[in-house]
Amino acid sequence: MMPRLLCLLLLPLALSGCDALPRDASGTTERIERSGQMRVVVLPGTPDAAPALALLRSYAARHDAHLTMVAVHGEHAPHWLEDGKVDAVVGHFAKASPWMTDISLSKPVARAEPDDSKRPVLRIARQNGENALILATDRAVAEMAK
Repeated sequence: MMPRLLCLLLLPLALSGCDALPRDASGTTERIERSGQMRVVVLPGTPDAAPALALLRSYAARHDAHLTMVAVHGEHAPHWLEDGKVDAVVGHFAKASPWMTDISLSKPVARAEPDDSKRPVLRIARQNGENALILATDRAVAEMAK
């Protein structure tokens, strides 16, 4: 009986620690809110970036921020994302991309997943561990697909 009572007494305390889940491990969303800007790279050769940019612009606006386009050489962009120098990278990535272990790739933006997992399609790359940003943008990509 005593362990059950102790659990009931500790439950509110345990739940209070869950108020802001999911969280960004590196604080991307908080930084976006603080600075008023979301730093985004569009990889060269991505003429169809508009739907992804609209989605990110909407996310930024919900956090009282605007998009700031960052010019980075294409092969450096994923490294900048990993290092937290940019918040998102828009470009064509394959589902079986070698970057999958280092960054979080969204499902295809504004299209279905191709049958060929090596075929690059428009996606949004985010830094691993930035769970609030990842979840919010993944939901927006899913809503766009409906």
